[in-house]
Amino acid sequence: MRTCAILNMKGGVGKTTTAINLSYILATSYQQRVLLVDADGQANATRALLPGENYDGLTPLLSGLASCYDEVIAHTEIPGLDIVPASNSLWQIDLTCITGHGHNTLRALRDMRDAIDEDSSYDVIVIDCPPSFSGACVAAIAASNSIIIPVLPDAFSAEGMEDLVAQIDGVRKLQPDVRIAGCLINQFHRSDVVLDAEEYLRESSPVPVFETVIHRTDKVLESTWAHQPVLLWSPRSSAARDFRAWAQELVRKEALCNGR
Repeated sequence: MRTCAILNMKGGVGKTTTAINLSYILATSYQQRVLLVDADGQANATRALLPGENYDGLTPLLSGLASCYDEVIAHTEIPGLDIVPASNSLWQIDLTCITGHGHNTLRALRDMRDAIDEDSSYDVIVIDCPPSFSGACVAAIAASNSIIIPVLPDAFSAEGMEDLVAQIDGVRKLQPDVRIAGCLINQFHRSDVVLDAEEYLRESSPVPVFETVIHRTDKVLESTWAHQPVLLWSPRSSAARDFRAWAQELVRKEALCNGR
């Protein structure tokens, strides 16, 4: 079983969109049993895939109030795709870590991963991380095999890459085997500044850059309003085609699927 964390400390770079669409593709095109973990207190992935109710799935797990991962999982309408939902109660987890009582919190997702692996319940876990180096974020890194970094083709993303990698390196004592699979350029479009940014990233990034880029399209924005993956909302859009191509690249490079 493989676990991938979708991570960047910056907001608005497409982490949740990437996590949702990757999970959808793995479940529907690769017939994988996928568990999407919403580790962001904004709960955008939860709202995109579940009816409008209150969920506290991940918080009890990180707080030690859930004794089994089955207690915190919700089923989506997409065959093969389940989710551990989130709510803004996740922000309280950070206070636990700050006060020095967060050791079990940082192990909780790794323990869940190990239990799922032992039970052979899922093939892939995808974790949508918050835009901060929070307790939930550190727990996600500690539970992951691979980290995917969505970025925008702007100076802030390019210049902040080394700092982000340094932060990830700081967590490797909890999970020495975690590796950065690469950064994924989102909202790509043909302009001189975007092409220059892409060239800079490919030449200067301290981590690999995926060959596939995700083109900018309003269909992604529409899909968020529709509470659907863009591949379901607009399967022939440029972003849908890009996500399929990127998933194929990721599966090949990371040996992500088990051949089901």
